[in-house]
Amino acid sequence: MTRGGDLNAESRARGRAASAQLTEADYLYGQLAAFRRKEERALGLIAQAAGPLGVAFSGGKDSTVVLDLVRREWPDAPAGWYDDGAQLADTVAFISGVPNVMRYPADGGGLIELCRQNGYWGREPLSPTPRRVDFGKVLISIPAQKFAEEYSLKTMALGLRQEESVRRRIVLRRNGESYFVKEDNLYHLCPVAGWTVEDIWAYIAVHGVSYNPAYDKMAELGITREHQRIGPGLGTMTAGFGFFVYLKRLDLELWNRLAAEFPLVRKYA
Repeated sequence: MTRGGDLNAESRARGRAASAQLTEADYLYGQLAAFRRKEERALGLIAQAAGPLGVAFSGGKDSTVVLDLVRREWPDAPAGWYDDGAQLADTVAFISGVPNVMRYPADGGGLIELCRQNGYWGREPLSPTPRRVDFGKVLISIPAQKFAEEYSLKTMALGLRQEESVRRRIVLRRNGESYFVKEDNLYHLCPVAGWTVEDIWAYIAVHGVSYNPAYDKMAELGITREHQRIGPGLGTMTAGFGFFVYLKRLDLELWNRLAAEFPLVRKYA
């Protein structure tokens, strides 16, 4: 993950040539005083956070920006990747190149195996005693707890934004950008809670932040920024945004694997 401050004209030109995602508007937007105030506010929140501080990192654009912001204030902050085993190859490769990111695989063999064993997505269960799986708990909460305990974290920085969903908007407006979660025994810090998707890409542009190459592929396919999702491969949210329609062109191997295992996947494509 690199951050070079404001880019000069030559470096901006190189960035545009190499990116299907970034535009001149992103670079110009990133120079506005209103955007700079958002950035400074986020940095202030991070600087004041209780430590040790860690970052929940998915390889998506929002958590990528949060990780870069955090490491401007906390250079040695660890990041935790909760690997469900059904991510795009680009996501896996991108995360592997980011320093100090710890991988926490999901229990039960990961998302695909959990769905196979318990009969999700239109297939018969392999297990003689299938169960209803709390995917949020298995794929996110348990790995997050392991990450927090391993590093004795007091604060977990998250790339949650109000704009993404009604549920997140309600939670963030009720709790604010930093709030204590009793069951986790740590603070959740959401420094980009009020940011728009334009803010996110402006930050990436003006600071030269490396990002998941899957976004360039999605832009080339004509997928709008609001509908770009990197996973997980069997998530209901990604399915709702047409994920399976373009998955074949993003990651054919993953598509073939999911389509062979789960009949309902093909109905979404």
